[in-house]
Amino acid sequence: MSNLDDVGRLADRAIDALGNLARKASALTTGVAIVAAFVSGLAYLVGLAAFDGGTRNVWLVVGAAIFICAVGAPLLASFRLRSLPKQSAQLAGELRTLLLRNDDAKRVVVETVSWENDAAPRPGPGGRPMPAVVWQSQHYTTLRGLVGHSDDVKNLAGAFRRIATLPGLITLGLVLTGLSAFCGFVFLLIWIF
Repeated sequence: MSNLDDVGRLADRAIDALGNLARKASALTTGVAIVAAFVSGLAYLVGLAAFDGGTRNVWLVVGAAIFICAVGAPLLASFRLRSLPKQSAQLAGELRTLLLRNDDAKRVVVETVSWENDAAPRPGPGGRPMPAVVWQSQHYTTLRGLVGHSDDVKNLAGAFRRIATLPGLITLGLVLTGLSAFCGFVFLLIWIF
């Protein structure tokens, strides 16, 4: 019975860590979306002012697509993450099932949970410190691979997929925001001169 109790406590701690990560990442993605809306919206308006004729029509479509993707990618991540804490009881049950049958999953969960409240920097590529959100996201990606296509842990696989796509969606929003800032600066120069 002790092994079942240990697995239950480990699963509960892991789900708490997952909920904590989801809350932090959701706040981050919302912030990225706000910055993206401001920068991309400004660039869109400056582009409309700078161009006329056919170029303006092209910018109407291209600028709108950039704006929608720059704002939509982080918002999509935020909405997907906000659903995780609501499913915590179901996810804990599925995680217990996974931990009882897979020792590799148990090892990854122990590593993830043991560093969740640790203030020490996480090792990243080249020995540089890595943000905790990125480090934990990588571990949840590893767990997603261990879950595979099992029918008895489908919700857990979906939760890990949401966490695994987080860095890509944030990166997409940031890259498109940077592109918008550059375009806005060039369009401002065109408009002025």
